Amino acid sequence: MSLIEDLPRDWEEYRVSENPSPTWTYRHQYLDVEVSVLGMDADEMNPEADTDLFYSISLQWAADGFGGVEDFFDPVDQITSEADARDWTLALMTQIDNQFVPGDTNYVGRAMRAAEGQQTTSGNPSNFADEPTCPACDAPFFQFRGMDTYEQAQNHFEYMDDEEHEGWDVSIEQA
Repeated sequence: MSLIEDLPRDWEEYRVSENPSPTWTYRHQYLDVEVSVLGMDADEMNPEADTDLFYSISLQWAADGFGGVEDFFDPVDQITSEADARDWTLALMTQIDNQFVPGDTNYVGRAMRAAEGQQTTSGNPSNFADEPTCPACDAPFFQFRGMDTYEQAQNHFEYMDDEEHEGWDVSIEQA
């Protein structure tokens, strides 16, 4: 059972569970960010609700070289249908890609605001002097998926794929 059949480019279904409650987790193939959707029994939360499930969306992303952030996406109205859960999740995935700026760890927060139709500011890269960063754009590699700096750098260069990053290989030496 899949919540989303056609995922946006660079996203993959990571985990699906039906018991005890339906849960879908999607992760970006390059960025270190996950979006999870949990269906919760409406009778336990609000027995008078006219739905079987309420849906909750949570996000996890890297905030620095040593840890991450987890936050819940709470639109104005409760998510009470699978179709709405799918639409909100797709909107978040799209905005995560749109709001990403190398070196800015607040892109997921901006993506949540943008998905709700709020105005957002442009990304503001931070200085991560103690973290391994890209020699081309100074982005910290921890923003990218990987078990070590090498894998993170590899994902960074694959994701960025622009003129500024051309000619660099994963060994972080210019070709």
